[in-house]
Amino acid sequence: MATGSLTQCPPLGFGGKYYRVSADGGSCVRQSSFFGGQAVLNQGVGYSVVLGFGAFFAVFTSFLVWLEKRYVGSRHTSEWFNTAGRNVKTGLIASVIVSQWTWAATILQSSNVAWEYGVSGPFWYASGATIQVLLFGIMAIEIKRKAPHAHTVCEIVRARWGTAAHIVFLVFCFMTNIIVTAMLLLGGSAVVNALTGMNIYAASFLIPLGVIVYTLAGGLKATFLASYIHSVIVHVVLVIFVYLVYTASRELGNPSVVYRHLLEVASKSRSCQEPISNSGQSCGPVSGNYGGSYLTMLSSGGLVFGIINIVGNFGTVFVDNGYWVSAIAARPSSTHKGYLLGGLVWFAVPFSLATSLGLGALALDLPITASEASHGLVPPATAIALMGKGGAVLLLTMLFMAVTSAGSSELIAVSSLCTYDIYRTYINPNASGKKILQVSRSIILGFGCFMGVLAVILNKAGVSLGWMYLAMGVIVGSAVLPIAFMLLWRKANAFGAILGTISGCILGIITWLVVTSVEYGRVNLETTGRNAPMLAGNLVSILTGGAIHAICSFLWPQNYDWETTKEITMVEKDKTDLPSEEFKEEKLNRAKAWIVRWGIGFTVVIVVLWPVLSLPAREFSKGYFTFWAVIAIAWGTIGSAVIIALPVMESWQTIQSVCVGMFTNDQLMEKIQELNVKLQSVESAIPEAERLYLLEVEKTKKLDASEQQVLPA
Repeated sequence: MATGSLTQCPPLGFGGKYYRVSADGGSCVRQSSFFGGQAVLNQGVGYSVVLGFGAFFAVFTSFLVWLEKRYVGSRHTSEWFNTAGRNVKTGLIASVIVSQWTWAATILQSSNVAWEYGVSGPFWYASGATIQVLLFGIMAIEIKRKAPHAHTVCEIVRARWGTAAHIVFLVFCFMTNIIVTAMLLLGGSAVVNALTGMNIYAASFLIPLGVIVYTLAGGLKATFLASYIHSVIVHVVLVIFVYLVYTASRELGNPSVVYRHLLEVASKSRSCQEPISNSGQSCGPVSGNYGGSYLTMLSSGGLVFGIINIVGNFGTVFVDNGYWVSAIAARPSSTHKGYLLGGLVWFAVPFSLATSLGLGALALDLPITASEASHGLVPPATAIALMGKGGAVLLLTMLFMAVTSAGSSELIAVSSLCTYDIYRTYINPNASGKKILQVSRSIILGFGCFMGVLAVILNKAGVSLGWMYLAMGVIVGSAVLPIAFMLLWRKANAFGAILGTISGCILGIITWLVVTSVEYGRVNLETTGRNAPMLAGNLVSILTGGAIHAICSFLWPQNYDWETTKEITMVEKDKTDLPSEEFKEEKLNRAKAWIVRWGIGFTVVIVVLWPVLSLPAREFSKGYFTFWAVIAIAWGTIGSAVIIALPVMESWQTIQSVCVGMFTNDQLMEKIQELNVKLQSVESAIPEAERLYLLEVEKTKKLDASEQQVLPA
């Protein structure tokens, strides 16, 4: 035992509430864990947040959908239910992307890697999961060019590659939805349980409840409206936490204090023997980091995590039907801009939040254990340490918003796959719009219940959020490049797509398990979740899938012209308010060139240039770290302002129409609507009347001409 612990307790001069002098007065003893199995809030708070917010959003979102139908004139057909009218503007699409991509893992796992690797963790989490959204913008504009009436990604697969490929990719899309849903509920239920003591299985079932209600009522548009409200709340709480850590809290309050504390907790001279620290707690130099410091981008663990993150998240964007549905719902001129803006704003959520709460946990020397961290409990620990119960309530609210918003997106994604790719394709090809709507709602209800059962099974099995997050790329990564080739490469053939996707998945899983066995001598949940096997499995899965497909396509090219994808039909021929210019090929080509330029440009900046330029700093100086913290604060603040204000500004006319309608006599509104219907009838009749008039004029002219020819005779 180190004698230094006898002279000072706490050993670093801060974090005193987590240390005590032993009964014999001979040593300084660190608290064995932060939560100690005890809930900070009572169960009533947990049930109030889960049921109260769930009920509020179910009612409020359904009310907003009704207002739009009543005063804006939206027709609630099956097409509208599943595609939101294909007329969503840039701000709302960006908000939806941010909300859809903000999982429980975004809030929880990002701070876990900050706690584990220091400043490199939040950066690699944010950059490694932003580029997929930026690059998916290219796919989004290609949908508008090559499959303008599609409802799902698998519809496009079937139109191009046939039934066998359709079934394979349908399975991979379902696996992706199940994995994402599992992560949402694993993270959500674990934190609700840790903070309030609410039964973890009850939380698994009750969290999706409100989501099911408003998604049933309003479909994709309800999901979009709820996503915006959720985004607003998430970003307001984000800004509160960022400013609290770096400007307002008594314990930290500015970057200089955070910097000094981070140096001290990783000091080589710090004693980390029991009882002054316990196994699995952060103490002393960081293995794999330059100089053992948390204040460096030279981190082997951070870099490996970054690669796993990049590979894994390609799978959960490109193979998640939810992102394709959002692209389908966007108006053509908004698609590419929405995805680029959404990706850049989303970057702030893990980067700014984890740079504050994740590093804050280290700077406060909190006695968090590795087990608590892997279950996503770093952010709530920091929030409680700085704000007490208020911080716990804020974080619980933020987490609930993230879980329910992304959960509603998964509900719609699964519903549209089952409805259009199974029911309409193989069971009832001539299904009416009314029947499609009925099936969509049945699937939402069924999958919503399945979500809860799945979370209970995984909790029983002991699967953690961190394990599931790292494993997803191994399982679905092999489908990424074949799906991208489907819309981007005319030579890509069906045989290569099927072979590459299945082989890549199998080889990825085999590699993952073999490396685990060779490296650690045993295969279990703990060893399979480590970085080396996860990295190997992820890389083999995505690269093998793409390589096999590319080789087969070069040998037997399809030379496809996308005619069959353009022939995908809508169930109901809804009248669109979009001008015909939106669909012009020249305009869509310009949009594609724009998103290719900016999407690839920002990808290079945040994955290559930024980390390379930070390497010469080695261990950050106080000035460099302050600059880093200012970037996190500014990005979080500006991103939050944009994502809150832009959708309101773009929809101001609609908001005014609804407000005028709400405060106008209902009988008058009915008369106005009746008049609008008559005017629309007149407008639609004008071209026909004009045609008949011109025919009459032409007939009269001919008659006059014939009479003039007869007169001289």
